Amino acid sequence: MVVGGIIMQLLIKHQIADKLVLPLSYHHILQAIIYKNLNPSYGYSSYLHNHGYTYGERSFKLFTFSLLQGKYEVQQKNIIFRQEVSFEVRSPDLFMIKILADNIMKNGIYYGSQHFSEVDVYLSDTTVESENIHIKMRSPISVYSTVPGTKETYFYSPDDEEFPQMVSDNFIRKYMACYGVPPQNGIWLKPAKVNSKNKYVTKYKNFYISGWMGEYYLNGERKYLDFLYQTGLGGKNSQGFGMFDII
Repeated sequence: MVVGGIIMQLLIKHQIADKLVLPLSYHHILQAIIYKNLNPSYGYSSYLHNHGYTYGERSFKLFTFSLLQGKYEVQQKNIIFRQEVSFEVRSPDLFMIKILADNIMKNGIYYGSQHFSEVDVYLSDTTVESENIHIKMRSPISVYSTVPGTKETYFYSPDDEEFPQMVSDNFIRKYMACYGVPPQNGIWLKPAKVNSKNKYVTKYKNFYISGWMGEYYLNGERKYLDFLYQTGLGGKNSQGFGMFDII
């Protein structure tokens, strides 16, 4: 059940005295920061991790987070951030966002063994106010299906005919999992500025995930687009995929 009224986003920011060294595939590290800082709250972290919001046999965590923002350089298989770094977490679950903000302020954050105790958090309540928006991905949108008869995963590109329908179908399932009732309409996503340089591939634990950055046109009822602003487009949102900003 979503706890809310005012929907919030959480921006997390801190200074770096020397450097922050992470593997190029760091999605799982940011996800661990989120779960770790929900853990003290009466099993809430384990509930999200193990169950989440369900629709049929599918489970949705109903939160998403951005890639890290800041000055960086790439050395071999590492990405090195300096001076300052930030990332954003969004969810329609106000309870989750407030717990996360409180615990990060109290405990700081750990990127693996690298600890930062002085962390700034900023809460906001941005909402979507239009039925037609031009968006830019903050983290890649991932759309995929399992090849019948195999365990192989096929990742779609925005050029694939199935891409917009699969994004809409994913939205419907997430909405049903969150509210228990189907939306009256789907949504429609169309590429605006997307090319081969926008393809994004990363390794999450032992699996490769493919997604796309770039700009898109997104159409649908305002409340549905607002829901997607908080939860993310496409799949694997709780692994750091699907966050967008409105241009």
